[in-house]
Amino acid sequence: MGKDEVLKEIDRRIKRLEAEIQMAEERLKYLEEIGAPSKYRALQRKDYTIYYLVFMGVWMLAGTLALILIRGRVPYFNVPLLPYLLISIVILAAPLLYLLLSRGEKTGTPMEELEERERLAREVLALFYRPLREAVEKDDRGKIKAIAEELLNNPVLANAVEKMAEGEPKLMAYALYLYASYSPELEDEVRGTLERLGNRPLRALLSELVES
Repeated sequence: MGKDEVLKEIDRRIKRLEAEIQMAEERLKYLEEIGAPSKYRALQRKDYTIYYLVFMGVWMLAGTLALILIRGRVPYFNVPLLPYLLISIVILAAPLLYLLLSRGEKTGTPMEELEERERLAREVLALFYRPLREAVEKDDRGKIKAIAEELLNNPVLANAVEKMAEGEPKLMAYALYLYASYSPELEDEVRGTLERLGNRPLRALLSELVES
């Protein structure tokens, strides 16, 4: 598998990401034309659950305080207050727990998701595939090593690569390091990495070393 095949694999990924960007742009334009953002916001309902829980907690706490006052003023009024106090604390703590749980469950609007996919695709193209294509075309192993370092040290790129299902960033970086510093003694390591590597352009790149 030669350089031309590696470049073809990279070009396939570039075209796929460019198509995804174009599709996202067209969908966003269409949604804007039909007024989807404003319609979606109008359909969103405010969640009053937290206010209900706070009200219940305050009500229970007020009731507990009233019982304490009555207990202090009325002889032989021996109602156990600990259960009421515990229930009040639990109900008051519930809104905080609800907020923590619901924050993780919230999803963006369809427009926000499209914008996110478009942004991620642009990052993968600009920071990974286009520099990689140029480096492979020029056989610039120093630049290939720099791309590997970018994968390891740039969380924006690593996150984009993962979310766009391009592969596991650390393994991809290791594959690039192997290619950039290859010697015959590393053949077994290259073959072992190929078994775990899912990114097709990088598989083609490493395969070039052991099939030549």
